[in-house]
Amino acid sequence: MSRHRYALAAALVIVVLVVSVLQGCVAGIQLQTQTADPQSIARTYDLILYGCRYPHDYEHAAFLISPETKYAISLFVPDTSYKAKKGLQAENTLSEADAFVRCGVHTVTETRVHRILDDSGGTIGYEILPRYPATDESGSDPLLVSYSLKEGKVTVYIRLSPDVERKLYMPNTGAGGN
Repeated sequence: MSRHRYALAAALVIVVLVVSVLQGCVAGIQLQTQTADPQSIARTYDLILYGCRYPHDYEHAAFLISPETKYAISLFVPDTSYKAKKGLQAENTLSEADAFVRCGVHTVTETRVHRILDDSGGTIGYEILPRYPATDESGSDPLLVSYSLKEGKVTVYIRLSPDVERKLYMPNTGAGGN
């Protein structure tokens, strides 16, 4: 077997191990999202603004959480990486969320709005995420956001996709490097 095959086999084993560990960390019921029309969002929400820590940051998102949800919501990120505002009207909340996810130097072509479903099909709230041009080094949708329900608490996991992390943070070894 050549060195390249050994390297490929080792990389595959590492990927399987990483996925297994991440799935173990995200124990609980995985909640789903579905595309939502921003015009249909009404009432009052608590706003959570995540990221936008520096101009080239791709990790930024906004969450509109219904104050009537029966679940406690927590982000699995450092406390200093987000801020929350309570009791905002939907119109103001959406406007602020849209402006926030467009922060930084990268062009945001549009925003994605998804309804966050609870375990019975009700609405916990909404996520607002940036979309970039397909030609951007991050691709169109660099963030992976997932929701896990465990013991009456919803944990929000946010991270860059592994492909984007590799493109942005791995040193370029040059063409033909071993």
